[in-house]
Amino acid sequence: MDKFTEKLQSILIPISQKVSENKALRGISGGFSAMLPVVMVGAIFTLLASLNIGFYQNLITSIGLKQLFAVPASYTTDMISLYAVFCVARAEAKVYGMDDSDSFASGLISLMFFLILIPLGVSGKAAESGEVVNVAAAVPTAYLGSRGLFTAMILGIFIPRLHHLFVKNNVTIKMPEGVPEMISKSFAAMIPAICIGALAVVVRFLFGLTSYGSATNAIYGILQAPLAALTSNPFTFLFLLLVCNVMWFFGIHGGMVANPVRMALYSQATLANLEAYGAGAALPNIVVNTAWFGMGNIGGSACAIGLCLNIALFAKSQRYKALNKVSLPAGLVSISEPMVFGVPMVLNPIMLIPMLLAPTVTFLLGYFAMATGIMPYMTGAELPNGTPIILGGFLAWGGIKGAIFQALLIAVSTLIYYPFFKILDRQALAEEANETAE
Repeated sequence: MDKFTEKLQSILIPISQKVSENKALRGISGGFSAMLPVVMVGAIFTLLASLNIGFYQNLITSIGLKQLFAVPASYTTDMISLYAVFCVARAEAKVYGMDDSDSFASGLISLMFFLILIPLGVSGKAAESGEVVNVAAAVPTAYLGSRGLFTAMILGIFIPRLHHLFVKNNVTIKMPEGVPEMISKSFAAMIPAICIGALAVVVRFLFGLTSYGSATNAIYGILQAPLAALTSNPFTFLFLLLVCNVMWFFGIHGGMVANPVRMALYSQATLANLEAYGAGAALPNIVVNTAWFGMGNIGGSACAIGLCLNIALFAKSQRYKALNKVSLPAGLVSISEPMVFGVPMVLNPIMLIPMLLAPTVTFLLGYFAMATGIMPYMTGAELPNGTPIILGGFLAWGGIKGAIFQALLIAVSTLIYYPFFKILDRQALAEEANETAE
């Protein structure tokens, strides 16, 4: 077993390091983490406006709150690409070692590039006359939401690298000493901004000659089909869950390896569900980011809430009774580290099977329930690490049915962990008895 473990470590640790050191993935991960407050505001108000409870909907509609609750989503999740391009670009710039001022400039320049690529002009029928009205100077908001997210991520990764070349080679305007730093930094970003802005105009012109009409349409059209095929397959998500938890078994932070890839693959699908939920339309995607903590890693990595409840309910050894004082409060708010390192789950052969089996079973049960219509699709509301269990289920599915279903999944994970925990507990009891006898 030791040789097998050492062999796996020799393979997995270099892979983990390469993924965690990948600058593009670090930029995406850092950027999405930075805009989480905005995403949560949009998700919470979308849920408040669309929560499918009859008397509640009648109440908020009658007093005018429904329309008011819908407003924040229009400026957050419906314009998420604006936040994403800035936040990802700034995070990517910091990955390249640029200071706060230059990283802010990278975010601003990337946002400028993103907006230049969007074709102007909208048309629609006038409410009163029914005539088609064209507004040439309007920005189509469809490009600012999930449709523009792929473009936002690509620009957020690429533009800071280009900006970094200007900064690294001192292709900037140098102001004399004595000029306030804020003014000096503004002038330093001027040459990069002008050159990159000119590039944006060229890119816009060239894509305007294609059948797509714009770069945003081209990127969305080219990437949508293969990514949709990849993300609609439940085994893609399951693979990321297993990678995450195998890494944790070896003491490597699995989330740092799997989460950047998950964010890049599933963010567009997640936002599409949230937008559809807010609009009262059919939700398009079964698997979204929310499934990570909603029905895979419930209560933390490896669906550790199941082990946590076993410790709380069935521990007989003093060791695990003492651990329960820390593990139970942490597990209830989806923090698994006390169990991962306190049991320990790391490099513990007895724990490897339930660490992989529990999240696999709970995820597949959740997928089957949604695919067969037993459960509705997930709304797309993000569940950040630290979300209390059961509340997470309520938010994930947008109602009490989700809370009940997540409770059932937690019970399943508890049953899976039970025989393995009993082995550990008996071992601990035997060790304590030997120490007492000595």
